[in-house]
Amino acid sequence: MAIKTGKQHQAEPSAALVGESEQLGPQRSLVLIRHGTTSWNVEKKYLGHTDIALLPDANEELAILREQCRDLTWDAVYCSDLLRCRQTLAHIAPQAASEVKLDRRLRENDFGEWEGLTYEQLKHNPIYRSWIDHPQEVTPPGGEAWSSFAERMDSFLDEHLSLDETVSPAGENYKPGPRTAQRILIVTHGGVIRYMLSRLLDGVGFWDTHVIPGQAIQVHLQKQGERWLGRRGAFPPIGL
Repeated sequence: MAIKTGKQHQAEPSAALVGESEQLGPQRSLVLIRHGTTSWNVEKKYLGHTDIALLPDANEELAILREQCRDLTWDAVYCSDLLRCRQTLAHIAPQAASEVKLDRRLRENDFGEWEGLTYEQLKHNPIYRSWIDHPQEVTPPGGEAWSSFAERMDSFLDEHLSLDETVSPAGENYKPGPRTAQRILIVTHGGVIRYMLSRLLDGVGFWDTHVIPGQAIQVHLQKQGERWLGRRGAFPPIGL
């Protein structure tokens, strides 16, 4: 994958960036939004593939985010196929309903037999304790292995970010110009956002990001040569 990760993603000296400015390629602006609050979020229950709705007051909870998104246009809109994400998109960007692409790869991790349970109910379970300490090595009973979760996240990023050839809003393939910027909306889940940020931003680990229900995080990506360079930006954009 062209996106750099870990220690090899080092900032270039500003003079070099200026000198290489003509070599900078396409840009992406990703807005990652976690779905609004559900009853299981309030009750601090593990919620992965279980398909439950937002709380009845979701319209009020998401009102500010809806206003922030009201005048924005999107080159592409992607959403987890689970109900809580589809409802969130309908609340914050109803104008995008006709262009959204639902994608199962954007689902939260599947917690298997632990779905609907709390930390207090699981804290004495030795498998759970091992999973807390080594989530990449231990799989929840009946749930999804970390390798499977990471594989589908990487597949989504590879497909939609790492290719020079892009699909236009009209559905046609084209090659973006060197300064073409695209704004992409992704409505998904907390674990998915944590993973994406750990891939897109230098020095950011999976557990380094805390994202609450209904929160939007913006990431700016600039392609330089074969690499995507990422930085976190303010949302809504300054001047909105």
